[in-house]
Amino acid sequence: IVVKVVSQADYDSWISEQKGAAAALKRGEAVYAKSCAACHQANGAGLPPAFPALKGSPLALADDPAAHIDIVANGKPGTAMAAYKSQMSKADLAAVITYERNAWGNDTGDVVQPSDIKAAR
Repeated sequence: IVVKVVSQADYDSWISEQKGAAAALKRGEAVYAKSCAACHQANGAGLPPAFPALKGSPLALADDPAAHIDIVANGKPGTAMAAYKSQMSKADLAAVITYERNAWGNDTGDVVQPSDIKAAR
C-alpha cells in the first residue's frame, strides 16, 4: 500500500475527476447498449469477422485513443462500421469510447473528453 499526502484542493480535484470518470462510464454503457451492442455484442466479443470484438482489441487498448475516436466518429469505409459523428453528440461519442476502452477488462484508464472529439473532427 502506498499512501500519498496531498493538499485538500488536490484531493478534491481527484475526487471530482473520479466522479466524472464514473459518470462517463455509466453514460457510455447506456450509449453502447443503444447503438453498439447489436453488432459488437453486450460483452464486447463482437461477431467476427463482420463485427470485430472490442474486448481486448488493439484499437480499444492503444495508448493513443485517436484511431478509436476516428473509427467511431467517421466509420470505416467498405465495412458495416457506420459513422456516428452526425448521430451522436460529442459527449455521447466521448462517453461510449471511454466505455469501450474500459469495459470487459480493457481497463486503459482513459477518459475521452468531448474536447478530444472536437479536436479530432
